[in-house]
Amino acid sequence: MENFKSGTVSIIGKPNTGKSTLINTITGRKISAVSDKPNTTRNKILGVLNTEDSQMLFLDTPGLQKSNKFLNRIMVQSSMQAISEADVILVMIDGTKKFSEDDLNLFDKIRDKNPIVAINKIDLIKKSRILGLIEKLSGKYDFVENFIPISALNNEGTNLLLDKLKEKLPFTKKILPDDILTDQPEKFYLSEIIREKIFTNLYQEVPYRIAVVVEEIIEKKKIIVIQAYIIAESSHHKQIIIGKRGQMIKKVGEESRVDIQEFLNCKVFLDLRVKVDSQWLKVKDKAFNYSNI
Repeated sequence: MENFKSGTVSIIGKPNTGKSTLINTITGRKISAVSDKPNTTRNKILGVLNTEDSQMLFLDTPGLQKSNKFLNRIMVQSSMQAISEADVILVMIDGTKKFSEDDLNLFDKIRDKNPIVAINKIDLIKKSRILGLIEKLSGKYDFVENFIPISALNNEGTNLLLDKLKEKLPFTKKILPDDILTDQPEKFYLSEIIREKIFTNLYQEVPYRIAVVVEEIIEKKKIIVIQAYIIAESSHHKQIIIGKRGQMIKKVGEESRVDIQEFLNCKVFLDLRVKVDSQWLKVKDKAFNYSNI
């Protein structure tokens, strides 16, 4: 395969720029939890895109931001590791937001990485603003060859983006077999689906202070039974998750079951419960393990 290209692409950026949405759109699968709240992603998520002449391994990383919180520090370390491992760096920018000091710090980290910049959410902004932003960034960061406007949600500009990413990949054979679409276990994706529904339905600090653990998957003749736990930091948060007369946990469970059935392509019974572990965000091993299930 003299003309075959293969390599890893790390998608980095501030929280809530659309990194998870892009990787889900590119791969055609729900690889990572998506919500309108920042820092939904806690892990490096590997999604694989195979074409006739290339294989791209995408690492979706937690959003880079300054924070003294223990779990956030772990997430930032994960992002920095993904930068060092990648063949290509894809920087995601939210085109609807003003450029800030955090953006400047981000570009300093990838100056020597020959990155590509995707300006996301162009469906929400005027064309004149997009052109002005590209002109401003290209003048300031002359080490970036490509600034590509996209809408990850509407799949606009993604073909051009993929072409530019492929140009930067090395000529080499496939890294993974065609039937491997991710490096994460099935339980991880089920927990991501449930966690996404928690982010969608709950507010303030609660979604950021929970973890989801899929304890058991039992395959029966006509149905799959899934036992899962939401790990809450306090009894107060547990009551919020359960809701009045159990309505919130029921809603989260029903919405999760619909997506899980689509993901597994079979009928599912989801037994979803809440447990309290007051130490999970404070103890290193627990924070790491819960956020990497």
